[in-house]
Amino acid sequence: MNILTETHRWRMRAGYSWDQSENPRLVALRSAVDTRLRRATSAVSEADPDGPSIGYAGVHHGVVIRQLLEQRREIGGVATTDRREHLLDRGRLFRPGGLPDADLVAVSGTAAQIGSLPRDSALVLPYRMHLSVDLTGDGSWRRGVSKRERQWFNALRNSREVAIDVATDEESFDLFYDRMHVPTMELRHGERTRNETKARAHECLFRRGLLAFAVVDGLRTAGVLCHRSPDGSVLTVRLLGVRDGSQVHHDDGALKALYHLLLGWADDNGCSRVDFGAVEAWISQGIFQWKRRFGPTITVAPNHNGRLRVWWRANRDTPAVRDFLVANPVFELTDDLRPRAVYFHDDSRPARYDLSHKCAGNDDVRAVHLDQFLAGLPTVLASGSGR
Repeated sequence: MNILTETHRWRMRAGYSWDQSENPRLVALRSAVDTRLRRATSAVSEADPDGPSIGYAGVHHGVVIRQLLEQRREIGGVATTDRREHLLDRGRLFRPGGLPDADLVAVSGTAAQIGSLPRDSALVLPYRMHLSVDLTGDGSWRRGVSKRERQWFNALRNSREVAIDVATDEESFDLFYDRMHVPTMELRHGERTRNETKARAHECLFRRGLLAFAVVDGLRTAGVLCHRSPDGSVLTVRLLGVRDGSQVHHDDGALKALYHLLLGWADDNGCSRVDFGAVEAWISQGIFQWKRRFGPTITVAPNHNGRLRVWWRANRDTPAVRDFLVANPVFELTDDLRPRAVYFHDDSRPARYDLSHKCAGNDDVRAVHLDQFLAGLPTVLASGSGR
């Protein structure tokens, strides 16, 4: 039994390293397997006539991009009506006729693979980015937090008893995973939920990382489970949640309070950086908008995801396509591998600068007029894709 248990633990640790390691050799191997050996995923998500159809093709874990784009479309009031997905041989993906037929298409691959695709009506985006706050042990990180966010947390501390609770016992792990993380993910993502298994979270994160709770008026209202670097200097947020997935705790700012408390604890305990984890390239997503208030730097992902690129292309010029592009500005990847914000607009649709892209040390931005970006594409004047 002990041998089987240890073997199972080894497999979980190996699987976690395969997914998250920053070791250059393992990153290169994972990238080669995903982009050269494994079959590609191809999907088309249809909507009612007021929304664009969305296609995704590429690495299998890129399904999160298709899910994110569906969510952004649904937030805009357009329901997903149908979804078709299949596997195809990697070689067919980058040949004529291999890409999904949809109004808007996201394709993931290596820089070379994405570079082989047409550049008209398209941008090259980072596949995944990380937001991180550097720490120096003197509390100076607080100066990078937005004024409104600082005022909110100060008001919370003045009106409630707020503290951080770092836990190492099994009961606390069970509370976090079963009553915080799982219900929160189900509430946030519904049928799209993709959880880290409890066994792997315990072995690869809890046993070697940091579990912390925000305690408000004596109640653990939110929790976070972090990976900790071998030297203990870097915390990376992996799993989080609010108690029982409660919308009340979420609306009360339990997770925001937890981030303030986590940064303070890490700064006081010798950490040099807190990595808030991964986000995709679409600026409109709520998780990016609230994390950026803590003044993080933004970089491409440090693991195998950092080697991937996304080809984001419009195939048709329709009102729905224009509405979606304007409502969902993106980060493109510059030649020197820096994220740069891109805001779309046209004569009747102003750029959504209210969706701020600003992060520490990165204020690079450009505006793109849709008449130029969509020039030469099939045009449909009425709502709908014209498919």
